[in-house]
Amino acid sequence: MKLCDLKFNKNAIIKDIKFTDNIKRRMYDLGFIPGEIISKEFSSFFNNPCCYKIKNMFIAIRNEDASLIEVDYE
Repeated sequence: MKLCDLKFNKNAIIKDIKFTDNIKRRMYDLGFIPGEIISKEFSSFFNNPCCYKIKNMFIAIRNEDASLIEVDYE
């Protein structure tokens, strides 16, 4: 399943990140590492971007980018 399809306040585990190398490195630096637990917490008025909680941090990501991150429910 894609990260953008995650239900609110449900935990999931990151399985794969399908960005190019430069952006993938930046996502790793932000904590988006395969095996980490992530949850969708908030969304903007038009549901884009959405705010995700990972490693006790809140990070907003556009749905276009969240669709490149594969997750699976815990």
